[in-house]
Amino acid sequence: MVNLTSNTVRDSLQLISSIVQPHMKQLLKLQAKDAEDIQVISAVLQDAIAPVVDMVYRAEDKNFVMVVQRLCREDGTDMKHERVCCALNLRGVESVQTHGFTSTETDRMLDLLALMPEGDELHLIFASDAGIRLRLKDWHLIIEDFGTRWPAQCEPKHAL
Repeated sequence: MVNLTSNTVRDSLQLISSIVQPHMKQLLKLQAKDAEDIQVISAVLQDAIAPVVDMVYRAEDKNFVMVVQRLCREDGTDMKHERVCCALNLRGVESVQTHGFTSTETDRMLDLLALMPEGDELHLIFASDAGIRLRLKDWHLIIEDFGTRWPAQCEPKHAL
């Protein structure tokens, strides 16, 4: 299990900021192929809002897709943040298990806290004791922003 400390998250965000800052307001696209890459993706997606209606698992394609409203922190400042739609596309998913919510709760919004790799599984950890466990084999993850940014209506009140 990968240990995500606040320093790891802060370092990841600083690295992302140094790469992205010259291209501010451009859309972000990242890929992950190992646990270390997942740490970076987790930092980028921390505090994203994930509508349950925008989560889909296609067993026949071994593909899990989720669209979130990502909190943009790439500017590296404490100024008011923006949100942008971001698609998470994970290929190589053998099975999906949820806890703390069901796929029929289509009006529910979940607050994404972290992505945690553990062996051949990836755990998506949400607030309110909700989560998704994805069993993986020969996997590949891509996240990609789309659309235009909008001002975040509220800011998270916890340490990174």
